[in-house]
Amino acid sequence: MASQNPILENLAAELDKRRRLEKRLRLLDAIANTASLAAAARLTGVSYKTAWNHIRELSARSGEALVDTTIGGAKGGGSRLTPAGEALLKLLRIQRNGSQQQLAQSLPALRFSARNQIPARISAIDAQGVIARIVLRIGDIELNSHITRSSIARLELTPGGDVFAIIKASAIDLVPPHHRIPEGDINCLPARITSCESSPQGREIELHLKGGFNITLARTYDPSEETWIQQGAEVRVLIQPEEIMLATTAGA
Repeated sequence: MASQNPILENLAAELDKRRRLEKRLRLLDAIANTASLAAAARLTGVSYKTAWNHIRELSARSGEALVDTTIGGAKGGGSRLTPAGEALLKLLRIQRNGSQQQLAQSLPALRFSARNQIPARISAIDAQGVIARIVLRIGDIELNSHITRSSIARLELTPGGDVFAIIKASAIDLVPPHHRIPEGDINCLPARITSCESSPQGREIELHLKGGFNITLARTYDPSEETWIQQGAEVRVLIQPEEIMLATTAGA
């Protein structure tokens, strides 16, 4: 599960109501990706002071340090999310996706830009606190999705019900088959690369998962990956549960 900390859960819900969710999500996400508060501030279009004030405010309200900053040293210093910061980032992603799910329900004909829209069946629902874990069955594969409890009620989700799992191509990670898998509730699926288009701007990779369905992912180009990202190669796909949105058809 993403978090069982009621303070963080309430903070994420309040940010959503006050329309501050997306800005705080982008800032925490940028820190996680760059390991630098200064770089994160530039990416999100705010000053370093403003970014620092946002982090200080969130840390004070959560009662825990969300960012660990080091100065100098062998690695040159930097800023990284603490476990509490990572938990809040996951909760904000879930809140964001919950808002998108509400939009999808209110507009049944809505078409998503997300490349991966996969029919699935709900095999189990584990609702604890604000966040729930939805176990999806897609062919022979199980996927975990984290959504809010309010989204379960809004979409009228029940075990045995049919849904669409919606996953952005940029939200999918890829590792070699023998790579050490991170701990936690992350989805780890064996797959085979069926096509790969590369350019200095990035890669678009299509994969066939052994459960019988195909997905597409997008990632930055790294020349060092040429040894294992090749057509026909066996790999592992990693998808965070909070990055899997759920949608139902009108009248479902």
